[in-house]
Amino acid sequence: MTMLLSSFSRTAADYRLAYTILLAHAAAMASLVGYLGVAPHFQTASRYADWSFSAITSMASPYSLRTVLKMLARREEHPTAALKAHMEKVLLGNDRLAHATHSTAIFVAMIFVISTVKSTIPAIVPFSWDESLIQLARALFGGVDPHVLTSKVFGNVYPLVALNFVYNLWMVNFTLLMIVVAWIGNHELRLRYILTTLLTWFVGGNILALPLSSSGPCFVELLYRDDTYAPLMALLRNVDADTGMVGALIAQDILWEAYTGDGGAVSGISAMPSLHVAVAVIIACVTWQRGGVCRKIGLAYAVTIYIGSIQLGWHYATDGIIGGGIALLFWKASDYLTDWSLSRRLEAAEAVRGSDYV
Repeated sequence: MTMLLSSFSRTAADYRLAYTILLAHAAAMASLVGYLGVAPHFQTASRYADWSFSAITSMASPYSLRTVLKMLARREEHPTAALKAHMEKVLLGNDRLAHATHSTAIFVAMIFVISTVKSTIPAIVPFSWDESLIQLARALFGGVDPHVLTSKVFGNVYPLVALNFVYNLWMVNFTLLMIVVAWIGNHELRLRYILTTLLTWFVGGNILALPLSSSGPCFVELLYRDDTYAPLMALLRNVDADTGMVGALIAQDILWEAYTGDGGAVSGISAMPSLHVAVAVIIACVTWQRGGVCRKIGLAYAVTIYIGSIQLGWHYATDGIIGGGIALLFWKASDYLTDWSLSRRLEAAEAVRGSDYV
């Protein structure tokens, strides 16, 4: 136990900056909500936190079972002692359990803060940027609405269903990466991912999302009687009627009901900037570090999420461009911030060692 507590204390220094960003985010948003007298929505945050813990448990259980079966297959003379030694090596080696605990605590707290604020954005700042974003996206694509262009490839049943399937895996991929990163051996990559994610969600998910409050293409007709995206939504509904496999429509209905009613288990309409694309770009940045085929998969995934955000009616084309740009900016900045965090840890350790000789 003493060794474990020492490990937690020793590794905490590496996460000082991450904890500082997290606390600053929570304090800033709580102050804003309190100042405006807006009632925050906690239901979505609670649901996402439950999903996160369920995901962690779901991944831990198969690993434990696999380890036990390997012990049995090797016919260990003392299987209980061998299992204990193995788990100590896995959990305590290189302070892995301590790093995973800090990382998981930061991720779960971040999800709770982000989900709460995201669900409250329309109450803080009413939607006002949709028309401007429609015009800007149209101007960027030569006077044509971007969904018209993406529909040339994904406007048929099978491509659209496939695109919807990949897009719907976004939350699964985000949660899995959150868990995997917490346990990887590459500490620099772990810390860089954490800092990038914290800053991207803080700045993109809240600081920019508040003044740029917008609903997204799927809600434009419902809110403004603007039929710009009526053909796209009709296409989605027709394909869903034929296949029952356009899950985006179900999620959009849930968000709309939460927005127009008293809230629900999942709520939070906020289009600009696109955190779906931002997270996909961060995933691409992480896989880029692995090299080889991982780079191609990560890049293809980010491009697919960007196209899906347009074709499935979630976001304007500009939302993804800004979201992806923010992610790239903070991925670059996190390189320097990680070096700074780790160098400060080494300086502190050297100072402690030096004091031992005084």
